[in-house]
Amino acid sequence: MRFIFFIFIMLFLNACISQDQKSSSKTLTIYSAFENEEVKQYIDAFRQKYPDIKVEMIVASNGVLTARLLAEKSHPRADIIYGLSAMNMEELRDIGLLEAHYLAIEPAIKLDFQNPYYIGLNNVEGVILVNTKELQKKGLSTPLSFKDLTRAEYKGLITMPNPTFSGTGFVDVVGWISLWGRQKAFEYMKKLDKNIGIYTLSGSKPAYFATSGEYPIALSFSYRGLQIVKKNPMMKMIFPKEGSPADLESIALVKKQNENVNAKIFFQWAISQEAMRLYEKNNAHIAIKRSTPLPSGYRDVFPKVILIDFAKFARNRGEILDEWNKLFSNKSEGKQ
Repeated sequence: MRFIFFIFIMLFLNACISQDQKSSSKTLTIYSAFENEEVKQYIDAFRQKYPDIKVEMIVASNGVLTARLLAEKSHPRADIIYGLSAMNMEELRDIGLLEAHYLAIEPAIKLDFQNPYYIGLNNVEGVILVNTKELQKKGLSTPLSFKDLTRAEYKGLITMPNPTFSGTGFVDVVGWISLWGRQKAFEYMKKLDKNIGIYTLSGSKPAYFATSGEYPIALSFSYRGLQIVKKNPMMKMIFPKEGSPADLESIALVKKQNENVNAKIFFQWAISQEAMRLYEKNNAHIAIKRSTPLPSGYRDVFPKVILIDFAKFARNRGEILDEWNKLFSNKSEGKQ
Protein backbone atom coordinates (compact mmCIF):
# COMPACT_ATOMS: atom_id res chain seq x y z
CA MET A 1 0.00 0.00 0.00
CA ARG A 2 1.17 3.54 -0.73
CA PHE A 3 1.41 5.03 2.73
CA ILE A 4 0.62 8.66 3.37
CA PHE A 5 3.56 8.74 5.71
CA PHE A 6 6.93 8.52 4.04
CA ILE A 7 8.64 5.16 4.10
CA PHE A 8 12.37 5.44 4.34
CA ILE A 9 14.07 2.39 2.89
CA MET A 10 17.82 2.25 3.09
CA LEU A 11 19.30 -0.13 0.56
CA PHE A 12 23.03 -0.62 0.64
CA LEU A 13 24.08 -1.95 -2.71
CA ASN A 14 27.75 -2.84 -3.30
CA ALA A 15 29.81 -4.39 -6.20
CA CYS A 16 30.81 -4.08 -9.78
CA ILE A 17 29.78 -1.96 -12.72
CA SER A 18 30.99 -2.38 -16.27
CA GLN A 19 34.36 -0.92 -17.05
CA ASP A 20 32.87 1.87 -19.15
CA GLN A 21 30.29 2.85 -16.49
CA LYS A 22 31.82 3.36 -13.07
CA SER A 23 29.59 4.62 -10.25
CA SER A 24 30.55 7.13 -7.59
CA SER A 25 30.13 6.36 -3.90
CA LYS A 26 27.58 9.17 -3.58
CA THR A 27 24.20 8.03 -2.22
CA LEU A 28 21.43 7.94 -4.81
CA THR A 29 18.13 9.34 -3.48
CA ILE A 30 14.99 8.08 -5.22
CA TYR A 31 11.47 9.34 -4.55
CA SER A 32 8.94 6.74 -5.70
CA ALA A 33 5.15 6.57 -6.02
CA PHE A 34 5.18 2.91 -7.05
CA GLU A 35 3.47 0.46 -4.72
CA ASN A 36 5.82 -0.77 -1.96
CA GLU A 37 5.98 -4.40 -3.05
CA GLU A 38 6.25 -3.35 -6.69
CA VAL A 39 9.17 -0.97 -6.27
CA LYS A 40 10.98 -3.56 -4.14
CA GLN A 41 11.03 -5.90 -7.17
CA TYR A 42 12.60 -3.20 -9.31
CA ILE A 43 15.19 -2.05 -6.77
CA ASP A 44 16.19 -5.63 -6.02
CA ALA A 45 16.87 -6.14 -9.74
CA PHE A 46 18.85 -2.90 -9.91
CA ARG A 47 20.91 -4.05 -6.90
CA GLN A 48 21.86 -7.26 -8.67
CA LYS A 49 23.25 -5.29 -11.60
CA TYR A 50 24.78 -2.34 -9.70
CA PRO A 51 25.53 -3.51 -6.16
CA ASP A 52 28.10 -0.71 -5.64
CA ILE A 53 25.45 1.99 -5.54
CA LYS A 54 24.02 3.00 -2.18
CA VAL A 55 20.32 3.96 -2.48
CA GLU A 56 18.01 5.87 -0.15
CA MET A 57 14.32 5.67 -1.04
CA ILE A 58 11.26 7.61 -0.01
CA VAL A 59 7.99 5.96 -1.05
CA ALA A 60 4.68 7.83 -0.82
CA SER A 61 1.47 8.54 -2.71
CA ASN A 62 1.53 10.82 -5.75
CA GLY A 63 0.03 13.79 -3.94
CA VAL A 64 2.23 13.54 -0.87
CA LEU A 65 5.38 12.96 -2.90
CA THR A 66 4.64 15.94 -5.13
CA ALA A 67 3.99 18.18 -2.13
CA ARG A 68 7.36 17.16 -0.71
CA LEU A 69 9.16 17.85 -3.99
CA LEU A 70 7.54 21.28 -4.21
CA ALA A 71 8.51 22.08 -0.63
CA GLU A 72 12.11 21.10 -1.39
CA LYS A 73 12.26 22.99 -4.68
CA SER A 74 14.98 25.42 -3.52
CA HIS A 75 17.20 22.60 -2.22
CA PRO A 76 16.13 19.32 -3.90
CA ARG A 77 17.03 16.13 -2.04
CA ALA A 78 15.84 13.64 -4.67
CA ASP A 79 18.01 12.64 -7.61
CA ILE A 80 15.36 10.51 -9.34
CA ILE A 81 11.54 10.57 -9.37
CA TYR A 82 10.32 7.05 -10.10
CA GLY A 83 6.77 5.87 -10.82
CA LEU A 84 5.11 9.28 -10.40
CA SER A 85 1.91 10.18 -12.28
CA ALA A 86 2.44 12.04 -15.56
CA MET A 87 0.14 14.80 -14.32
CA ASN A 88 2.37 15.38 -11.31
CA MET A 89 5.41 15.27 -13.59
CA GLU A 90 3.84 18.00 -15.73
CA GLU A 91 3.38 20.15 -12.64
CA LEU A 92 7.02 19.65 -11.62
CA ARG A 93 8.22 20.32 -15.16
CA ASP A 94 6.32 23.62 -15.25
CA ILE A 95 8.22 24.93 -12.22
CA GLY A 96 11.59 23.87 -13.64
CA LEU A 97 12.27 20.97 -11.26
CA LEU A 98 12.96 18.35 -13.95
CA GLU A 99 16.15 17.92 -15.98
CA ALA A 100 15.72 17.51 -19.73
CA HIS A 101 16.88 13.90 -19.98
CA TYR A 102 17.69 13.95 -23.70
CA LEU A 103 20.57 16.29 -22.94
CA ALA A 104 22.15 13.58 -20.84
CA ILE A 105 20.71 10.24 -21.87
CA GLU A 106 19.84 8.54 -25.15
CA PRO A 107 17.40 5.65 -24.57
CA ALA A 108 18.82 2.33 -25.72
CA ILE A 109 15.41 1.20 -26.97
CA LYS A 110 12.46 2.89 -28.67
CA LEU A 111 9.96 4.03 -26.04
CA ASP A 112 6.34 4.95 -26.76
CA PHE A 113 5.71 7.26 -23.81
CA GLN A 114 8.43 9.88 -23.72
CA ASN A 115 9.04 13.61 -23.85
CA PRO A 116 12.16 15.64 -23.05
CA TYR A 117 11.48 15.80 -19.31
CA TYR A 118 10.02 12.46 -18.26
CA ILE A 119 9.48 8.99 -19.68
CA GLY A 120 6.35 6.92 -19.11
CA LEU A 121 7.12 3.40 -17.97
CA ASN A 122 3.63 1.90 -17.83
CA ASN A 123 -0.06 2.73 -17.81
CA VAL A 124 -2.28 2.05 -14.81
CA GLU A 125 -6.02 1.83 -15.48
CA GLY A 126 -8.84 2.81 -13.15
CA VAL A 127 -11.14 -0.08 -12.21
CA ILE A 128 -14.11 -0.93 -10.01
CA LEU A 129 -13.23 -3.62 -7.48
CA VAL A 130 -16.19 -5.58 -6.08
CA ASN A 131 -16.62 -8.03 -3.22
CA THR A 132 -19.22 -10.26 -4.91
CA LYS A 133 -19.83 -12.34 -1.76
CA GLU A 134 -20.84 -9.27 0.26
CA LEU A 135 -23.07 -7.93 -2.52
CA GLN A 136 -24.78 -11.32 -2.86
CA LYS A 137 -25.51 -11.29 0.89
CA LYS A 138 -27.31 -7.99 0.37
CA GLY A 139 -29.10 -9.22 -2.75
CA LEU A 140 -27.30 -6.68 -4.94
CA SER A 141 -25.95 -7.04 -8.46
CA THR A 142 -22.40 -6.18 -9.53
CA PRO A 143 -21.99 -2.63 -10.94
CA LEU A 144 -20.58 -2.66 -14.46
CA SER A 145 -20.22 1.05 -15.15
CA PHE A 146 -19.43 4.32 -13.40
CA LYS A 147 -23.07 5.36 -13.75
CA ASP A 148 -24.18 2.14 -12.03
CA LEU A 149 -22.35 3.37 -8.92
CA THR A 150 -24.94 6.14 -8.45
CA ARG A 151 -27.82 3.69 -7.93
CA ALA A 152 -29.52 4.20 -4.56
CA GLU A 153 -29.04 0.55 -3.57
CA TYR A 154 -25.28 1.16 -3.13
CA LYS A 155 -25.71 3.93 -0.54
CA GLY A 156 -22.80 3.83 1.93
CA LEU A 157 -21.18 0.82 0.24
CA ILE A 158 -18.59 2.57 -1.94
CA THR A 159 -15.12 3.91 -1.17
CA MET A 160 -12.67 5.79 -3.35
CA PRO A 161 -9.34 7.60 -2.82
CA ASN A 162 -9.30 11.30 -1.99
CA PRO A 163 -7.92 12.95 -5.17
CA THR A 164 -6.03 15.56 -3.15
CA PHE A 165 -3.67 12.91 -1.81
CA SER A 166 -4.01 10.03 -4.25
CA GLY A 167 -3.04 9.94 -7.89
CA THR A 168 -5.61 7.16 -8.38
CA GLY A 169 -8.38 9.40 -7.05
CA PHE A 170 -7.30 12.36 -9.17
CA VAL A 171 -7.13 10.24 -12.32
CA ASP A 172 -10.71 9.10 -11.68
CA VAL A 173 -11.86 12.73 -11.36
CA VAL A 174 -10.11 13.94 -14.52
CA GLY A 175 -11.22 10.80 -16.33
CA TRP A 176 -14.84 11.74 -15.65
CA ILE A 177 -14.15 15.32 -16.75
CA SER A 178 -12.57 13.96 -19.93
CA LEU A 179 -15.64 11.79 -20.54
CA TRP A 180 -18.45 14.22 -19.78
CA GLY A 181 -17.00 17.72 -19.39
CA ARG A 182 -16.41 19.48 -16.07
CA GLN A 183 -19.97 20.48 -15.22
CA LYS A 184 -21.50 17.07 -15.91
CA ALA A 185 -18.59 15.34 -14.19
CA PHE A 186 -19.19 17.28 -10.97
CA GLU A 187 -22.92 16.57 -11.25
CA TYR A 188 -22.00 12.90 -11.48
CA MET A 189 -19.69 13.17 -8.44
CA LYS A 190 -22.49 14.74 -6.39
CA LYS A 191 -24.67 11.71 -7.13
CA LEU A 192 -21.77 9.34 -6.43
CA ASP A 193 -21.02 11.10 -3.14
CA LYS A 194 -24.42 10.02 -1.78
CA ASN A 195 -23.20 6.42 -1.98
CA ILE A 196 -19.64 7.01 -0.73
CA GLY A 197 -18.86 5.71 2.75
CA ILE A 198 -15.37 7.20 2.95
CA TYR A 199 -12.70 8.88 0.82
CA THR A 200 -9.35 7.34 1.75
CA LEU A 201 -5.97 9.05 1.93
CA SER A 202 -4.33 6.15 0.08
CA GLY A 203 -4.92 4.89 -3.44
CA SER A 204 -4.67 1.27 -2.31
CA LYS A 205 -6.85 1.40 0.79
CA PRO A 206 -10.24 1.19 -1.00
CA ALA A 207 -9.19 -2.21 -2.39
CA TYR A 208 -8.49 -3.48 1.12
CA PHE A 209 -11.79 -2.10 2.41
CA ALA A 210 -13.59 -3.95 -0.39
CA THR A 211 -11.73 -7.18 0.36
CA SER A 212 -12.64 -7.01 4.06
CA GLY A 213 -16.28 -6.30 3.14
CA GLU A 214 -16.45 -3.06 5.12
CA TYR A 215 -17.12 -1.19 1.88
CA PRO A 216 -17.73 -3.90 -0.73
CA ILE A 217 -17.30 -1.61 -3.77
CA ALA A 218 -14.05 0.28 -4.38
CA LEU A 219 -12.74 2.61 -7.02
CA SER A 220 -9.23 1.26 -7.43
CA PHE A 221 -6.51 0.74 -10.05
CA SER A 222 -5.47 -2.21 -12.15
CA TYR A 223 -2.19 -3.14 -10.43
CA ARG A 224 -3.78 -3.33 -6.98
CA GLY A 225 -6.90 -4.99 -8.39
CA LEU A 226 -4.88 -7.74 -10.07
CA GLN A 227 -3.01 -8.51 -6.85
CA ILE A 228 -6.25 -8.63 -4.83
CA VAL A 229 -8.17 -10.80 -7.31
CA LYS A 230 -5.32 -13.36 -7.50
CA LYS A 231 -5.59 -14.04 -3.77
CA ASN A 232 -9.32 -13.57 -3.14
CA PRO A 233 -11.79 -15.54 -5.30
CA MET A 234 -14.79 -13.49 -4.13
CA MET A 235 -13.23 -10.32 -5.54
CA LYS A 236 -13.96 -9.18 -9.09
CA MET A 237 -12.21 -6.44 -11.07
CA ILE A 238 -14.47 -4.49 -13.41
CA PHE A 239 -13.32 -2.31 -16.30
CA PRO A 240 -16.19 0.23 -16.48
CA LYS A 241 -18.30 0.25 -19.63
CA GLU A 242 -17.56 3.94 -20.21
CA GLY A 243 -13.84 3.21 -20.25
CA SER A 244 -10.97 3.19 -17.77
CA PRO A 245 -9.13 6.43 -16.97
CA ALA A 246 -5.43 5.68 -17.45
CA ASP A 247 -2.46 7.21 -15.68
CA LEU A 248 1.14 7.05 -16.86
CA GLU A 249 3.69 6.09 -14.20
CA SER A 250 6.89 7.86 -15.16
CA ILE A 251 10.54 8.51 -14.37
CA ALA A 252 12.47 11.79 -14.39
CA LEU A 253 15.80 13.26 -13.37
CA VAL A 254 15.64 16.05 -10.79
CA LYS A 255 17.39 19.25 -11.84
CA LYS A 256 20.18 19.89 -9.33
CA GLN A 257 23.25 22.06 -9.13
CA ASN A 258 25.43 19.13 -8.11
CA GLU A 259 24.39 16.21 -10.27
CA ASN A 260 24.75 12.66 -9.04
CA VAL A 261 26.37 10.41 -11.67
CA ASN A 262 24.48 7.45 -10.22
CA ALA A 263 21.17 9.09 -11.15
CA LYS A 264 21.97 8.70 -14.85
CA ILE A 265 23.00 5.09 -14.31
CA PHE A 266 19.67 4.34 -12.60
CA PHE A 267 17.68 6.28 -15.19
CA GLN A 268 19.29 4.35 -18.04
CA TRP A 269 18.63 1.06 -16.26
CA ALA A 270 14.99 1.99 -15.51
CA ILE A 271 14.21 2.56 -19.21
CA SER A 272 16.13 -0.50 -20.39
CA GLN A 273 14.57 -3.61 -21.88
CA GLU A 274 15.55 -5.50 -18.73
CA ALA A 275 13.50 -3.15 -16.57
CA MET A 276 10.58 -3.11 -19.03
CA ARG A 277 10.29 -6.88 -18.68
CA LEU A 278 9.80 -6.35 -14.94
CA TYR A 279 7.10 -3.70 -15.47
CA GLU A 280 5.14 -5.98 -17.80
CA LYS A 281 4.77 -8.57 -15.02
CA ASN A 282 2.65 -6.05 -13.11
CA ASN A 283 1.00 -4.00 -15.88
CA ALA A 284 -0.82 -4.54 -19.16
CA HIS A 285 0.56 -1.52 -21.02
CA ILE A 286 4.27 -0.75 -20.92
CA ALA A 287 6.46 1.58 -22.94
CA ILE A 288 7.61 -1.09 -25.39
CA LYS A 289 5.94 -4.05 -27.07
CA ARG A 290 5.08 -6.82 -24.61
CA SER A 291 7.02 -10.09 -24.78
CA THR A 292 4.50 -12.07 -22.70
CA PRO A 293 0.71 -12.50 -22.65
CA LEU A 294 -1.37 -9.93 -20.80
CA PRO A 295 -1.66 -10.44 -17.03
CA SER A 296 -4.53 -12.67 -15.95
CA GLY A 297 -7.65 -10.54 -15.60
CA TYR A 298 -7.04 -8.66 -18.84
CA ARG A 299 -7.57 -11.56 -21.21
CA ASP A 300 -11.37 -11.60 -21.18
CA VAL A 301 -11.97 -7.85 -21.17
CA PHE A 302 -9.27 -5.56 -22.47
CA PRO A 303 -9.93 -2.10 -21.05
CA LYS A 304 -11.14 0.74 -23.20
CA VAL A 305 -8.85 3.57 -22.13
CA ILE A 306 -10.08 7.13 -21.50
CA LEU A 307 -7.47 9.47 -22.92
CA ILE A 308 -6.38 12.21 -20.51
CA ASP A 309 -4.60 15.45 -21.39
CA PHE A 310 -1.90 15.31 -18.70
CA ALA A 311 -0.54 18.82 -19.30
CA LYS A 312 -4.00 20.42 -19.24
CA PHE A 313 -5.07 18.78 -16.00
CA ALA A 314 -1.71 19.44 -14.35
CA ARG A 315 -2.29 23.16 -14.94
CA ASN A 316 -5.86 22.94 -13.61
CA ARG A 317 -5.15 20.54 -10.76
CA GLY A 318 -5.36 23.09 -7.93
CA GLU A 319 -8.62 24.57 -9.20
CA ILE A 320 -10.23 21.14 -9.67
CA LEU A 321 -9.17 19.97 -6.22
CA ASP A 322 -10.42 23.17 -4.58
CA GLU A 323 -13.87 22.53 -6.03
CA TRP A 324 -13.76 18.85 -5.08
CA ASN A 325 -12.75 19.60 -1.48
CA LYS A 326 -15.47 22.21 -1.00
CA LEU A 327 -18.08 19.66 -2.03
CA PHE A 328 -16.85 16.31 -0.74
CA SER A 329 -13.99 16.51 1.78
CA ASN A 330 -16.32 16.09 4.78
CA LYS A 331 -16.33 12.34 4.09
CA SER A 332 -12.57 12.14 3.86
CA GLU A 333 -10.60 9.81 6.10
CA GLY A 334 -9.62 11.62 9.30
CA LYS A 335 -12.59 14.01 9.19
CA GLN A 336 -15.31 11.58 10.17
